Amino acid sequence: MRHLLLFLLVAAAPLGAQTAAAAPAAPPPNGRVAVYLDCRTRCDFSLIRTEISFVNWVRDREVADVHVLVTSQRAGAGGEQFTAAFLGQRALAGRGDTLTFTTNPTTTDDESRRGVTQLLSLGLVQFAARTGVAQTLRVVPRDAARATEGQVLPANDPWKAWVFSISLGGSTDGERFYKSQNVNAHLSANRVTEAWKTRYNYGYSYRNNRVTAQEYDDAGAVIAEETYENLLREWSMELLQVKSLGDHWSLGGSADLASQVFRNQDLRAEAAVAIEYNLFPYAQATRRELVVRYGIGAVSYWYADTTIFDRIRESLPRQYVELEYRTREPWGNASVSMQHRNFLNDASKRTTELNAGFSVRVFKGFSVNANGGYEWIRDQVYLPRGRQDAVDVLLRRRALSSGFQYQMRLGVSYTFGSIYNNVVNPRF
Repeated sequence: MRHLLLFLLVAAAPLGAQTAAAAPAAPPPNGRVAVYLDCRTRCDFSLIRTEISFVNWVRDREVADVHVLVTSQRAGAGGEQFTAAFLGQRALAGRGDTLTFTTNPTTTDDESRRGVTQLLSLGLVQFAARTGVAQTLRVVPRDAARATEGQVLPANDPWKAWVFSISLGGSTDGERFYKSQNVNAHLSANRVTEAWKTRYNYGYSYRNNRVTAQEYDDAGAVIAEETYENLLREWSMELLQVKSLGDHWSLGGSADLASQVFRNQDLRAEAAVAIEYNLFPYAQATRRELVVRYGIGAVSYWYADTTIFDRIRESLPRQYVELEYRTREPWGNASVSMQHRNFLNDASKRTTELNAGFSVRVFKGFSVNANGGYEWIRDQVYLPRGRQDAVDVLLRRRALSSGFQYQMRLGVSYTFGSIYNNVVNPRF
């Protein structure tokens, strides 16, 4: 843990050493600014290229005069805050700016994408104003659209910043010897202010699959039939309350109720309190985070079947510590996190989880991305004793004893050809 934290601090140090803006170099000689759009969220590239035609859009950041990095995070009342960082390169090195645009829960997709487009247009004007193309631009005020005005909490809000969401869905399909029904429901209530964050979620899932297998004789007649049914009902409730304690500290409390057939739990009830410290100010969360969390609480289990430890019900004290680092930069993004949790009455019953991922542009047009995780599992107190039914094992209806779990993904991409990306053609 100590060596990992030291590594992360060393890796993060250059990020915090932001130098003062240098004097701008001469403008691009061709009269148009080359812009690379690096959008890590929902951006309508076709609309952006169509509406903002006073720059050259390029596909590679190495040939760009301006690198635009767009990120987003969830805002108060369920909206979304988009942050656009404009980073001057080459002839425009040393120039830069950061603008934000915030939606609300009633903002449509069209309003959102046009707001982001307006945000980018405003930010790019300062770069285009130093080139020959500035003579062709003019400023037209728009009273009806205040795209860059941040979201605030009105004093007369009848909902007091609460936002509710309800969703219900289902599906069914089948044939003569197969039937499937699925029902899903979700309810959420959220309230976000500068001082407090409250989140409540409820989810319900029902799945029932039934299939009939037949056995035939040599003449093709049915001589035997057997029907298999896979029925799963699960639900969960989660309540989270967080108090802001300045630019770096937060205090939180959580409570959870759930029923999981897969984990042999008719009911699980858990409560915990936690403290969080972010090395960087929370205002920089869209670009970088180095967070340490510690939580302590208790969990109670009501099991469907007696466990391998001869329990049908038990309550256990538990703690966890988590370290998480994330960064989003022009060269790409990277993240690494580690969590360790254990029962206080028996530290040998523990789980340690490590996850990491990155996406890096190695050179012009070539990118490498990967993510993976490994989990050391020693706390499966819920495993039912006795022989497991083969059908349950095959259908993954019951968890099995395992000392580890892992997953990994690796990918590369290479793009070459013309660097210009200005034209939009929607035909076909």
